[in-house]
Amino acid sequence: MIESEEQAGNGPVLRHAIVGVGASILSAHRLGLDLPAVQVVGVCDVNDIIGRARADEFGCPYYSDHRRLLEEAAPDVTVVLTPHPYHAAITIDALNAGSHVLVEKPMAVEAVEADAMIEAAERNGRILAVNFQQRFRPEIVAARELIRSGALGELHRVELVEPWMRPAAYYRSAGWRGTWRGEGGGVLLNQAPHGLDLLCHLAGMPKQVVAWTKTMRHAIETEDTLLAMVEYESGALGTIYFSTAEAGPRRMEIVGTGGRIQIEENGTLRFDRFETDLRDHIANHPGMYAAPAMEEVDVRIPEGKGDHAAVYRDLHNAIWTGVAPRTDGRDGRMSLELANAMILSGHTLQPVSLPLDRGAYSELLAGLRAAGK
Repeated sequence: MIESEEQAGNGPVLRHAIVGVGASILSAHRLGLDLPAVQVVGVCDVNDIIGRARADEFGCPYYSDHRRLLEEAAPDVTVVLTPHPYHAAITIDALNAGSHVLVEKPMAVEAVEADAMIEAAERNGRILAVNFQQRFRPEIVAARELIRSGALGELHRVELVEPWMRPAAYYRSAGWRGTWRGEGGGVLLNQAPHGLDLLCHLAGMPKQVVAWTKTMRHAIETEDTLLAMVEYESGALGTIYFSTAEAGPRRMEIVGTGGRIQIEENGTLRFDRFETDLRDHIANHPGMYAAPAMEEVDVRIPEGKGDHAAVYRDLHNAIWTGVAPRTDGRDGRMSLELANAMILSGHTLQPVSLPLDRGAYSELLAGLRAAGK
C-alpha cells in the first residue's frame, strides 16, 4: 500500500478508487469525494466512454478491470457504486487487496453474500461501511438518542409506510430493473433499503416476519408492493409497507410504553410522552377506561445533514481513529436480511424466523431467476 500524504488538522489524505463510476448515484457521492481528505487515484467502469470521461474529470487513470485498478492504484478506500448484484465480488476483491470499502446500498442481493463480505473485512482487518446516509439525518440522530435514553420505555409497536411511486417508464428505462436476475428483488431491494435500515437502526431487528409480496400494477417479474407484519423478541409488533405502485407521504411511528415518536419524510420529528408509563398505568390506575395524558415534548434536533459527505467523514474518522463507522457491514446486513426474509415469506406464504435460513433463501432466489424472462 502506498503511503498516504498528511492532511493538516485531521489525518492523512486517503487515496480513493471508484468502481462503477458511470452510476447516476455518483452525483450524490461527489459531496464526499470533494472533501479535503479525499484523493481520487483511479476509476473503473464497464463503459469505456463514460469511464474515461469521469477519469478526466477526476484527473486520474481509468481502468476497465477493477482488479487491475486495485493492484496499480493501491487505494486506501474503494467506493463500490455498481449495480448491487456485483457488490459482493468487487467488495471482497478490494478487501483482500488491503483496501477499506464503502459500498452502496443494498450491500448485496443475499444475506449470505453479506456474510462473506463481513468475513473478508474482519479477516483482512479492513473497514466495510455501507452507504446508509439517512442515519445521519438530524431527526434520526435525535430519535435514536431519545430511544437510547429510555424516554420511549419498552418497545410496543412500530409502523413504517413508504410509497415510492415509479411510473412504468422507470422500469422500461433499463432491462435489469424489476427482474430477479438483474436486481434480485423489486421494491424491497431498490427503494426499501433506507427505510428498513432506519427501522432496524431505531427499533432493532425483528425475530419473525409474515409478509405479502405483490406485483400489483407494474409489468415486472419482481414485487412492486410489500406488506409485512413483524414481531420482536420482546413481543412488540409492527407493520411495514412499501410500494412503487402508490403515491403519498412516507412516515415512521415507533410507540413505547413511555411515549410515541413520529418521523415524517419532510424531516420533522414529534415526540409525545405519556404522563405515566403504560406499564405502571395499566397495572395501577383505578379507572376502567382511563388513558394516560400525553404531552408533546420539544426535542433538540442537532446540526448536520443526512448526506453523503457525512458518510465519508464518518468512514474517514473510523479509519483514522479505529472507531467503528455508523453503518458497518454487520449493521448494513440487517436491512438486507430483513428484505430477504420478507421475500421468502411472501413466496412461501409462511412465517419466517430471523436469523434467516440462508440456504432456503438461496434456493428460492435460484428458482425465481431460472423462471424469469
